[in-house]
This record gives sequence, C-alpha cells and structure tokens, in this order.
Amino acid sequence: MKKSEKLKHFNISTKTFIIVSVFMLLFICLLIYNLVMIRTFRSEYIEQTLDAARSAGYQISDEIIRSEMSFEDGTTEYDVTQTANVLNGRIMVVNTSYEIVSDTYMYKKGAYLISSDAISVMTGAEEEISNVYDDYMEIILPVNDGGEIKGVIVITLSLGNENEVSDSVVNRVNFLVVIILIIFAAGAFVIAKYSVKGMNRISAQISTLSGGNLDEELPVKGFKETRLMAEKYNEVINKLNSIDSSRQEFVSNVSHELKTPITSMKVLADSLLQNENVTEEMYKEFMNDIVDELDRETKIINDLLVMVKTEKQAASLNITDEDINALIEVILKRVTPIAQTRNIEIIYESYREVNAEVDEVKLSLAISNLIENAIKYNVDNGWVKVSLNADHKYFYIKVADSGVGIPDDCKEQVFERFYRVDKARSRDTGGTGLGLSIARNSILMHGGTIKLYSESGKGTTFTVKLPIKHVETKNEKGRKRIQGEF
Repeated sequence: MKKSEKLKHFNISTKTFIIVSVFMLLFICLLIYNLVMIRTFRSEYIEQTLDAARSAGYQISDEIIRSEMSFEDGTTEYDVTQTANVLNGRIMVVNTSYEIVSDTYMYKKGAYLISSDAISVMTGAEEEISNVYDDYMEIILPVNDGGEIKGVIVITLSLGNENEVSDSVVNRVNFLVVIILIIFAAGAFVIAKYSVKGMNRISAQISTLSGGNLDEELPVKGFKETRLMAEKYNEVINKLNSIDSSRQEFVSNVSHELKTPITSMKVLADSLLQNENVTEEMYKEFMNDIVDELDRETKIINDLLVMVKTEKQAASLNITDEDINALIEVILKRVTPIAQTRNIEIIYESYREVNAEVDEVKLSLAISNLIENAIKYNVDNGWVKVSLNADHKYFYIKVADSGVGIPDDCKEQVFERFYRVDKARSRDTGGTGLGLSIARNSILMHGGTIKLYSESGKGTTFTVKLPIKHVETKNEKGRKRIQGEF
C-alpha cells in the first residue's frame, strides 16, 4: 500500500477519534490561553508598578525642588526613604554633577552615576527612561524646576513579588486547566458515545444484511447525518428487495416461456402417438405446429442470449464512427416489407447529417426493436414516423406510431424483461417481451437515455438521446486493462 493510501485509513474508531481530537484541541486552546494570560498578567503588573513608581518619583521631585536639593535637615531624606519603603524598592537622587546625593540603600551615596540613560534624562534628551529586566525594573525621572533640570531620580524595584504572584496564578490556572480537561474528557466520551450510537446501529444492521436478511429496515431517527444514512440504507434495502423479486420473477418467466412451447410440442406428439388412424394431412398439420413451437423456442433463446450480451455491466462495445442517417435507412428498408403487409406508412425525417461514435450492431438492434414494435402494435393503415436530429453534443432519434398506445399503469414496466401489455396480442405478433429491455440496455451502454410518451388508444412515442462522442465508462476501462494484461 502506498503512503498516500495509508493516510486515508485510521485504525481507530470514530468515537476515539472524536474524543482524542476534541481533547487535544481543547488542551492546545487552554495552553495558549494559559500562556497569553500569564504574559498579560506580567505586562499589566509591570505597567501598574511603573505607574506607581512614576507617580511617587514626581512627588519626590517636587519635595527635592522645595528643599533646593538639600538633604542636610533630614526631612527630604526621610521622605525619600519612606517612599522607597512603600514601593519596596531603592531610590537614588543624582545632582547635575552626576553625584549620588541620596541613596536609600546607603551603598553609593557620594559616588558618581554616569550612564547613558542618566545622561539622556539629565540633558533633556529623554523625558524619562524605564527598563525592565528579569528580576528587577528601573525608571529614571528628571528633577525639573520650571524647565531647569537640577538632577535625576533613579528608582529600582524588585520583581520578586511579581514572580511569586505570577507563580501562584500559574499554579491556580494549571489546576483549573486539569479540572476542565478531566470534566471535558468525561463529557466528550459521553457525547462521542451518543454521537456514534446511530452509526453503530447502522453498522450492526449492515452486518445482518450481509447474512442475507433483507426484511428489516432501519428506524429513521437521531442526528441529521444518521437519519440520512438510515434513509439511504432503507433505499438500498428496498432496491435489493426489488432486484431479488425481479430475479425471481425473471427466473419464473423464463421457465414459463421455455416450458410453454415444450408442453405444446409434447401434447401434439402424444396426440400423434396415441391416435393410430392419423391421416397424412393431420400428421403434416401437427408437424407444422411443432415446427412453429420450435421456432418460438428458438426465438426466445436467441432473445435471451442477445439480452445477456447487451446487459450494461457485462457487455463491451465495439465503437466505430458511423453514419447514423445511413444506419436508420438500412433498418427502415429491412422492416418496410413487414409494414406493407398491413398498409402501414413509414415516414422518415432527417434534419441533418449525423456521424457518431457508436457500436453499430448494438445500436441497430435497439432502433430495430423500437421500429418493429411500432409496426407490430400499430393499427392497420396506420403510420410510423422516425426522425433524426442533433446538436453539438447529442443526437436524437424519435420513433412515433399511431398504434394502440400504452396504459398509464403499464408505462413503468414496459422495459422489464418478459413484460407484455397485452399478452394475447403479443403471442399473436410473435413477441417475447424482451425487445424493449434489449433496446434500453443497448442505449444505456452508449451512455444515452430513452423516454416513453404514450396514451392508450392514441399511439406511442419513444425518444432516444445519445452522445455523439463516446466516453469510456470505468467498466470499459477495467475490461480493456484486464484484456491487456492477458
């Protein structure tokens, strides 16, 4: 098996596939939500902390301006220290000489802070600068006295609390995610089990069908897809029942049709054997009747063989480019003597020259059957009209007659094998009930259609539609491939 073919098959049940797929989808969504929420929380926490530090820094700036950058009385130093405690961070005040005049940690007081960020704020190149690192963040603000910068304030805050809070939030979210996944897995299992319940019922019924049970239909209920599958299943069951009934009826009809001439011949032969005083005239009469029955038997067998050969799924076509006009003229020339015996006029109308890719033998057989039926089931002094037309894609053959017509309740069955509208009249005309079935099979093999229009007592019209260019079916391609292999 090729890799592309393997990908089309899964060795898991639909229920398992639904559960696993939806579970994984939910897990991915929750994971993304978790990551986004943590990032959003960190971003908001940092922004709020920076806002608080900025606000406190500007308050300190005002206090420093009022003290004229003097920390000697201790009041300003105290305010700076208290603010640093509230912020839980460190505050350094740097004068215009870049000397640290105040440090709440007391580590660098009296030292110098020369950095690009401090210089940018001190010179007014930047209004303020804030930096966020892994474990801490820093904001540098100017001490601005009416447009004159007298120093900068450097506030450093630890992010340890943020990490602790973030870890706590993550733990709670993860716990919530686990609970949601457990609840969802249980719910998905129940939903999946209920969802495939209808398909399991159909699968079980199909298993029963494979055993030959064609009597039980599926109830049409459940989800839309399940109801549709049940309806299609019931349609298949009804079709199979119909095919089985047709098969049984066909076997019965074949048996009856073949048995009737044999029974007649046996009766005639027994009459000759049991009667000792048989005259030559009676002997000849009985023998002629036996020959007629043999001819009838031969005709039935020949029609059966033709029908088998023209079955859509079993036969192959010998496609050639044919002149359809000439083909119909040959058929009409052959049946004209039969029509003349009952003074039936045959009218042929050809609207254009038509060449098409067809199997000449099988199409001739189909058209011959339609025209012969139009003659057989016509009235004396009647008419049969045959017409040929075409467009860019299809050609159309119409066979109409002035005959007895077909009742409405018989139109659906006339194409069935051995079906006769008037059995007594069919026997008089020599019909076997296979002609229309053979014609339809031949037309279907060509990818065409045949339609019937009729009214009892007012004649019948058959319309045949066939493609001008023959398109091979899958069955034909398969047969050619197999023939090529051998």
